[in-house]
Amino acid sequence: MRVVLLSAALVLLAGCSVVPRGAWTYDPAHPPKATLPMEDVVALTTRVAELQLQRTQVRDRIAAEPDVWARQSEYRELHRIGMELSPLEREMGTVAQAR
Repeated sequence: MRVVLLSAALVLLAGCSVVPRGAWTYDPAHPPKATLPMEDVVALTTRVAELQLQRTQVRDRIAAEPDVWARQSEYRELHRIGMELSPLEREMGTVAQAR
């Protein structure tokens, strides 16, 4: 019984040690405000829209290409766009949630 209690205490202690300090005081009803000037929000939104259009165009070219090997360069382009778009979409979601 002691072994079980000791193991449970160690697991609980190990779990608490990896939680960042801000997580203990985070209130989901009142998320922290992300202060970003409106000009930056407009630029971010514009860039996200451009990348989403590029992504759609690349997907259309992939769908139209019958040769598997010829599609590889399109998949590389799609990956590049996705890698650029993903952090911008996360940032935009954070800004939108804070407004």
